[in-house]
Amino acid sequence: MGSLAELDLAPLPPKDFVQSLRTGKIRPFGGVKGLTSAINKQPRQGKIRLTVGGLAGDERQYVHHKSPDNDLHQYDPRHYEEWKKILPDKAHKFKVGAFGENLSSALLTESNICVGDKFRLGPEAIIQVTMLRQPCYKLNHRFENKKMSSLIQKTGFTGWYYRVLQGGDVQVGDEITLIERINPRWSLARVHHILYVDSNNMEAIAELSQLEGFSKEFLKLFQNRLTKGTEKMDGRLLGDFAVPWQPYKLVEKTPLTARVQRFVFKSEDDEIDAADLRFGRFPHVRLRFGANAQFTRAYSVVSGDMRSFELGIARDDNSRGGSAFLHDTLKVGDILEVAKGHNAVTPTASHDQGTGPKKHVFILGGIGVTAFLGEIKELEEKSGDFEIHYAVRSREEAAYLDRLPAANTTVYAKSEGRRLDIDSIVPSPNDCRDECFKAFVYCCGPPSLLASCQDVTAKLGYPRSQTHFEEFGGAGTGTGDPFEAEIKATGQILQVPQEKSLLDVLNEAGFEIESSCLVGNCGTCTVDVCKGKVNHQGTALEEEQKETSMLSCVSRGKGKIVIDC
Repeated sequence: MGSLAELDLAPLPPKDFVQSLRTGKIRPFGGVKGLTSAINKQPRQGKIRLTVGGLAGDERQYVHHKSPDNDLHQYDPRHYEEWKKILPDKAHKFKVGAFGENLSSALLTESNICVGDKFRLGPEAIIQVTMLRQPCYKLNHRFENKKMSSLIQKTGFTGWYYRVLQGGDVQVGDEITLIERINPRWSLARVHHILYVDSNNMEAIAELSQLEGFSKEFLKLFQNRLTKGTEKMDGRLLGDFAVPWQPYKLVEKTPLTARVQRFVFKSEDDEIDAADLRFGRFPHVRLRFGANAQFTRAYSVVSGDMRSFELGIARDDNSRGGSAFLHDTLKVGDILEVAKGHNAVTPTASHDQGTGPKKHVFILGGIGVTAFLGEIKELEEKSGDFEIHYAVRSREEAAYLDRLPAANTTVYAKSEGRRLDIDSIVPSPNDCRDECFKAFVYCCGPPSLLASCQDVTAKLGYPRSQTHFEEFGGAGTGTGDPFEAEIKATGQILQVPQEKSLLDVLNEAGFEIESSCLVGNCGTCTVDVCKGKVNHQGTALEEEQKETSMLSCVSRGKGKIVIDC
């Protein structure tokens, strides 16, 4: 960052121009349950209204971000090239918009911007620099590096905020011109030096605690430093959410059938937190692999914990590339990234399901058997009442059949002409034909099997607490009847063809929608539905949420819909 003498007087910034404007909605974020953010901002074209509060259509979640002192966030795009050098393995993530900035230009940076600087933005708007950005733990998730927020703090590549003094319409190409400088000695770079390096410089802190133009947040921060000393930063930098993606090595790869292989992965991290070690009910993990981490897939865990676990993965006949890569390219000793899946919120087999007799009915299709092996084992150990209906191409292709208790299992092999009839095997939710019992239905398999099971249980009046459905996806996931999607903010109409998902089309159109599981289980790709009907797929949304939202990876509109993303 240089010495204080070098940073004392900031150079005047040249006239600059808006290179990009972005706004965003609060969305699920980072593939972590309970974590949301509006950091994933989309580029905007044409004139956008700027008022006190920020750009029209931009949302902010964190309470301090809703302050008028945080109306606009700007980030120097030249920093992205430096980040690619610092973290080359994450180079594909460092592109304009990655830090959640609203505004980008070519020449403004922390060393030529001062606290309180006033700029004319476009023909009418006037904005004032209020503070540099203090990096928080959500940037760890954004860039999937548990030390990212600390690195940002160390480098000084933070970006900065403005308050809006006078509104107006703004657009890409508008001039950004300095019209007044009230604190020529206090560049953001020098503030950064006092904030994080020379943090006990009481003379400078006293001056900053009364600096004109500063945000209320920073005035309070420096006033507290005068009386209480340097604040603790771990909460801001680390947060309460662990960065989910961690390196794992493939230590075993064994064929089980002609189409299914057994994969065993072992963590490269010897310091896994005890709270994160064990899986919940219906455990699954997400894998990220391939060139530039191009594939993200979710798989059920057969056995193990986060130190080492087993997966059974089928090669999809119409693979989109993921299962083919794992089967044909991934070798023992290779390392990929793994994130622990979200725990199920439905009751466990052993408790929270009321008193009285219970029967558990498992309906499995192909590799869908892996979703419930743990549940079945627990019921067997507790002498529970359960039955398994397992549909396969042939007995030779029935993966993990040896782990299913023969007395409770019926195999429906297509090669033997046996057909699984869901209507005949799903009982009433409260069956009293012989002895009264409460029935619980579990289903995992291809979309057709899942849809049939959902239809039958719905007709029989099953409450959600007595069913559990898991989608494992496939080449056709997210595809279906073509439809149109109109973008509310711009009026742009996108055609979603039969062979592509809405998520595919939005990303091809430059909207950069975040996603994770790609099969409707995590909710990361949610977009708002403003008008029109939707054929909802996936399990991430509650019924109430489906009234105003959809999962862009798997759900499809009917005819024409209007969305906001």
